[in-house]
Amino acid sequence: MPLRLAAQPFAKQITAQATEIAARAIAAAHGRSPEIAVVIATSEPDSLLYVDRLLKQVSAIGLAGRRVDLGTTASEAEILAALAALSSDRNVAGIILQSPLPSGVSREIVAAAIAPGKDIDGITHQNAERLADGTHDDSLLPATAAAVMELLRAYEVPLSGRPAVVVGRSAIVGRPVAHLLELAGAHVEVAHSKTPDLGVVTRPAEVLVVAAGVRGLVRGEHVSPGAVVIDVGIHPSGDTIVGDVDAESVEAALGASGGLSPVPGGVGPMTSAVLALHAAQAAERLVRERA
Repeated sequence: MPLRLAAQPFAKQITAQATEIAARAIAAAHGRSPEIAVVIATSEPDSLLYVDRLLKQVSAIGLAGRRVDLGTTASEAEILAALAALSSDRNVAGIILQSPLPSGVSREIVAAAIAPGKDIDGITHQNAERLADGTHDDSLLPATAAAVMELLRAYEVPLSGRPAVVVGRSAIVGRPVAHLLELAGAHVEVAHSKTPDLGVVTRPAEVLVVAAGVRGLVRGEHVSPGAVVIDVGIHPSGDTIVGDVDAESVEAALGASGGLSPVPGGVGPMTSAVLALHAAQAAERLVRERA
């Protein structure tokens, strides 16, 4: 069996760090807790469940969470106005815009209303540009992409000089992960769910990140023995969730020298911990700026 790249206990360590930073921020603010705002314009159960968990995580580290539910018919103008108001609110340290958005609403357009320093999920154009040119602030990275890198770091997976492939090219996960891997010295290729002969691209990878949003897309024939595979996918399956990787066939192909992140238990809890850390860092930054 390959190595299981589970988030715990590393996610707990990150959450503990976030709690310490949040406590410092609250003390510096004379006991007043900065707020983390989550803007929602969807009724999708999975998204709402994620938001509930996120707000609980924010509360657990000592910060105040603000749920801003705009409804599924919210217009682009309404979402822009809400994000602009939160950006100018001196009590709000961080802003998260939850996906999906209503039909016809451009994520790129509305994200422009988020103050870059409060963009703790790294979705604004300014923060994306800083990531692309290597001048980014780690507290303003897309949380899932940062969680992938934290998992690789936690298990001391070497990246410099190694061939890596990212399956998925979204602005939220795929492209940021590719940039971060390149900054770590890996030789990166990007594929997607429609790539012809996907295995031809993925089999040479020593590090493979799968973030295509397609259940079971990557199977045993797509990987080589000894590779490290990070599964970013989340798909409900009865009482549990499964990923973009067909775990059974991939585990058999990787062998004992390989590694695979579990779903659940891998990227998901690490993302929650990273977001908590970003929230705490944003709170400390806000208090420092107000001083």
